[in-house]
Amino acid sequence: MNILVIDDNQETTTMLSKFFNAKGLTVTITNDPMEGLKHIRENHFDVILLDIMMPIISGIGIIEILASDNTLKDQNILIFSGASLPNIQVKNLLRKDGVNGFLKKPVDLDELLMAVTS
Repeated sequence: MNILVIDDNQETTTMLSKFFNAKGLTVTITNDPMEGLKHIRENHFDVILLDIMMPIISGIGIIEILASDNTLKDQNILIFSGASLPNIQVKNLLRKDGVNGFLKKPVDLDELLMAVTS
C-alpha cells in the first residue's frame, strides 16, 4: 500500500512516517502542500491523508484544484484535521468523489490504520 501524507506539521508527519513504516506500508511525506499536489499529479497513491489547515494552500484548496482538473474522482483522500469544521462543511467535502473520510486530530493510530487499510 502506497500512502501520501500532506501535513504542514513536521511532528505529525514524522510520527506517521514511523508508524506506517513499522506496519510495512510505503509512505511519502510532505510538509509543503504545493509539493503534495505535485506528488498527487505525478504518482498514484492508494490513500492520501490530507490536512485541511495549511499555509499557502489549504487541503480544501488542493481538493478544489483536483476537482477543477477533473482528477479528484481518481483519488482516495482521507481528510484529517485538528480544526473544528462545521458539520455542513465536512458533509460537503465528503460528497465529492475522491474524498472518502474525515478523521479528527488527534487521531487514534489504530483507527487511522483501519481507515487507511479498508
